Amino acid sequence: MTRHWLVLLLILIITPNIAGCRNQDATGAAAVTFNDFKDQIVALEYHAGQAGAEPPPVVNLVDKQLARRFLSLLGPLPEVEPPAETWQGSKDYLVFKYTRDGATVTSKQYPYWHRDPYIYGDNAPGYLQLEDGWHQIPAEFVAKLATLSDYPEASSEIDPADAAFLKQYGWTVFYRIKSYTGRLPDRLMHESGEYPVPLYYAYNNELSLDAGLDLKPYLGKNVTVNLYKIEEPLPPFMAPRQDANRAVIVKDGTKIIGAWLDAGRHEALACSLKGRRLEEITGKSWGEWVDQYINHKNPQEKLISAMSPEKVIETYYEAISNNDPRTAHAAETRRRLMTYLFSNMDNNRLYNYSYATIDDNEINNITRAKINRIQPYQGPEAEAPDIRKYVVELDINVRRLITYDSGRHIRFITLRRETPTTGWRIDAIDTGP
Repeated sequence: MTRHWLVLLLILIITPNIAGCRNQDATGAAAVTFNDFKDQIVALEYHAGQAGAEPPPVVNLVDKQLARRFLSLLGPLPEVEPPAETWQGSKDYLVFKYTRDGATVTSKQYPYWHRDPYIYGDNAPGYLQLEDGWHQIPAEFVAKLATLSDYPEASSEIDPADAAFLKQYGWTVFYRIKSYTGRLPDRLMHESGEYPVPLYYAYNNELSLDAGLDLKPYLGKNVTVNLYKIEEPLPPFMAPRQDANRAVIVKDGTKIIGAWLDAGRHEALACSLKGRRLEEITGKSWGEWVDQYINHKNPQEKLISAMSPEKVIETYYEAISNNDPRTAHAAETRRRLMTYLFSNMDNNRLYNYSYATIDDNEINNITRAKINRIQPYQGPEAEAPDIRKYVVELDINVRRLITYDSGRHIRFITLRRETPTTGWRIDAIDTGP
């Protein structure tokens, strides 16, 4: 009996001590607050839904200098009333890592409520629940943290020469997205059906010329490309994509030979460092400008340029059925070809590397495309002299169901006479008028 009471006494003694340890961190010290460690933060994590091992954080920022830059965006963190229970937005978490006694300590998860800047705009603040209550977070922090999820390799390692050059034109480097080494194209002239990398560099060389730079002497050479996120928004004419702001620096060794601003995924083409567009720099429309970079002597180019709009449509679908994607792309406008560079692009790239990014789910997925009927579409947008629109009935066979299955389909196809010297090309293919 004595032994039984001794065991019970030990349990009563140990239990309070265990309970008392629940608010202590891994070092055994008493729990600390955000204000205790905020000056020692070296990294931060942003978790969607709930912090933990699974799923991994949306943002895992381990670059100390960049983490401190983000913390500076938090500002004074004014105390506010708790967000409404009917909060319309995301309820996520921030986790901070800080140093203490030479070790890195991970904080608890702090509730972080915010709204998507792409939906609610860039002026929507967020809220952070600390030990002493709720605090308001500036909208700039919310917007820039959301963007950081696209750039897992974000780094504070910035070439000082690049930063100084951009600063001359009023642009401040926020962080480096990525650096590449690669070879410039041998030429800027675009061949029929070719992937439009030459046009990408021809376009951006016009933007570079506006800053006194020129890529042409370096064509065919290996270069370094530094891709940066900048702090300032792109010019107003880029709305609503002003915060998709990236700067591109092309270097031969240590010499800057090209530089421009772009807007990343889906439509990267933007403006020069002076904030000027292609048309403003060259004094030419897109069609007038691109005409000079087309090899009009190419036999396929001459053949398709002589076709009627209906014949171009027939050529496009015949090429797809014959597994001839280059001819299919030769039937498209250069403006449409340029969209393949950026559609669904990984934002850590300058552009998609080949047509395959889009073709795998579209024309390469079609095994047969038979035209049953081509009929002119009657509508005001089809009345412009350089535009024709058609309703096309097709029988299509596909390898796998992606957005549509095998069977009869109706397509609304817009053709455009893009340049003063070339003929009709497909500019858009839609499922509705």
